[in-house]
Amino acid sequence: MKKILTLIVGSLISIFVYTSCNVAPEDPVLLYEEEINGGWIAFTKNDFNEAYIRFHQAVGLDSTKAEAFSGLAWVLFKQDSLSKAIELFKAAELMVSPNASLFAGHAFVLNAAKDFSSSNQLADFALATDSLWYFPFLTGLDFNDLIVLKAENFFMLGNFTQSLREVNKINPDFRVSLATSTGIAELANEIEKLKKF
Repeated sequence: MKKILTLIVGSLISIFVYTSCNVAPEDPVLLYEEEINGGWIAFTKNDFNEAYIRFHQAVGLDSTKAEAFSGLAWVLFKQDSLSKAIELFKAAELMVSPNASLFAGHAFVLNAAKDFSSSNQLADFALATDSLWYFPFLTGLDFNDLIVLKAENFFMLGNFTQSLREVNKINPDFRVSLATSTGIAELANEIEKLKKF
């Protein structure tokens, strides 16, 4: 009886060892998604170091998809590393599945870098990709902020007429005379009031 019990226990141990050694490796697609989700969760908590690590690990799992690079670029933007963020946004735009959040992030960072014309182009790409865009990882950031961004860009480029047109998309009741310095100053104030980001 003792020999039979030993034989059964030995068999069970052998089966356990064999099956644990033959576990299929984790699915790289699922691992990628796990890192992306972890990165955005950390981003929403303003834990940019953790977000950077998670997005960087996602890049290591799949360097062909845009979202991991976009996540890294958003992190760098929030850390004021504008030139690095711009490089990553540019790279991500050439990858698989660039989305409106990628173009929007690039538009915001180009505005911060004072490249107002390029910022407008990227804002247009974002709105063309998703006219009702919103960014779920920063509270309240949506397509209206891209319109305000364009208004600010046009203002900084000296195109006050187009700047006013963008403002009127959000506040149709806002009226000023652009023929006076007072009217231009009022337009600047309205843009600042509308800005949330």
